[in-house]
Amino acid sequence: MHSFWRLLNKPRIDDWSPLAKFFYADDALNIIAQELDSFDGRRDPERCSQLVSKLRQAQDRVLHIISEMVLICFPNENERTGRDYRVKFPDEIVHDNLPGQLWFGAECLAAGSNIVDREAESESIRPMAKTFVRHLEKLRDQLKEQAIRDPSHYPDSIRTQLQVFDRLFAEFEFAYVSAMVPVKSVREYDRQLDVAVLFSDCLTRAIKVGYINREQIDDCDPNVIIALPRLAIVWGLLYYPDGALDVKKDKDAFSEMFRHFHKLLIIVRNLLLTLSAEELCQLELKLVTGKCDSIINSPKIEMDQHKLIERNSNEYDPRDDFPEPGIGYVMRNPRCSQLIPLNAEKSECCDRSLYGNSDSLIHRLFVCVAGIADQLQTNYSSEVRKVLKMVLQPVESVPVYEISGKTAPIPENEEETGVEVRETLPLPTFVGVRWVPDSECEQCTACSSLFTLVRRRHHCRNCGRIFCGNCSTNQIAIPELGYDKKVRVCDLCFDSRIDQSSSPQPQQHLELSPQNSIPSSLSSPIETNNNNLQQQQIKFPDKE
Repeated sequence: MHSFWRLLNKPRIDDWSPLAKFFYADDALNIIAQELDSFDGRRDPERCSQLVSKLRQAQDRVLHIISEMVLICFPNENERTGRDYRVKFPDEIVHDNLPGQLWFGAECLAAGSNIVDREAESESIRPMAKTFVRHLEKLRDQLKEQAIRDPSHYPDSIRTQLQVFDRLFAEFEFAYVSAMVPVKSVREYDRQLDVAVLFSDCLTRAIKVGYINREQIDDCDPNVIIALPRLAIVWGLLYYPDGALDVKKDKDAFSEMFRHFHKLLIIVRNLLLTLSAEELCQLELKLVTGKCDSIINSPKIEMDQHKLIERNSNEYDPRDDFPEPGIGYVMRNPRCSQLIPLNAEKSECCDRSLYGNSDSLIHRLFVCVAGIADQLQTNYSSEVRKVLKMVLQPVESVPVYEISGKTAPIPENEEETGVEVRETLPLPTFVGVRWVPDSECEQCTACSSLFTLVRRRHHCRNCGRIFCGNCSTNQIAIPELGYDKKVRVCDLCFDSRIDQSSSPQPQQHLELSPQNSIPSSLSSPIETNNNNLQQQQIKFPDKE
């Protein structure tokens, strides 16, 4: 009797409210899970990989809908568990499929599985995984019951359970990712922000001077990405001495990006202080343009331009490129009208007379500054990319097309609700096709025939426009829009999709790999006693 009541009161299939979407998404997840449980992965590993991939997509879909409910029930950010810790994760970790992968990992851990080479971490987060999985199962049952009663209402019990889920999921996410990949500490993240502030100040100065213009930034000119770190090194040592490149600090207080260049930066700063305004301008131009044609290389101070780049930064000794200053020299700093005495060990400024002439000194500085910047791009590409993104794209605006959750009106025609509507898009609030409202169309889009009591309206599931029955007689499956079964489409869309399907395409075999499962930086082989899960090997990199 209860099953009959559920069948009669289940949400309408074309209802786009979060609870209604959850009802059908959870049913789809259960179907895949039942098929996977009854399937022997040792007989057909490829089919097992396909099922696991579908399972993760379905899990990701369910979690996204639950997250949408959390946003609806708790619109204020202070009511939800913060996700600020994600800024400490590597860029490749935070993506749309992360929630589903975390759920899959939690179920494996709760079932007794161990992450390869992470036995200690697995044992530490296993209780958290079990708590998260148990609460999620309980929440799913409550949400389905509420979807049957009233998909537009969230009682207090549901709100409380959603808030607990949000907290448990955030705690497990941070613990799981921290066990898999290196996560920045608060101090390391603050140092990264100091570097971002330095880059931002130097970008503003470069725009004022004229080295970089707004058009280059808007067009993402590669020259900006190359020139900005170089200028940041020079100007950070000269104009922002108390910032990220404060060489008076201890080496350990430096950002990890510049830590290996601490000694070299001291020597570069001392030489920069000996340059005149004209020489400094010439050096900046060479760093921006990358040209050093007018530089004269003296045989006495000939230096291999590739030595700095090819040598490992951990083994780099700046004394190989810079001769030690002499004893007892007295020279004038063009930026400070005072005499600066030099000694053998603790010189405030290097003796530029050791470099022959002005062009040779500028060439030496160019090679070293460009070498440091290029090594940053090579050895710390992820860090540099994140800093440049914060500087060049401080406010990232991505257009999102959403339809707020609401219950659809009572249909006038049974044909429009007799199909299964199930989204498979990565974000649950994204709708691939926006249907034209019935009230805005009085005639067929194709033949322009007026709609009457006899000639009814029919929506094309592919384009969303309204047609009469004669112009929408075909049916076809559209998996990418969530229609796994055949649904009504207009003749034009039918012909178009038939032409696409008839064109020759290379065969592709779906395999479980880091691309369609957990990304390479967040994946690890998971050992399990279950035959199906034993087939899946998900690789994690070694923790640094």
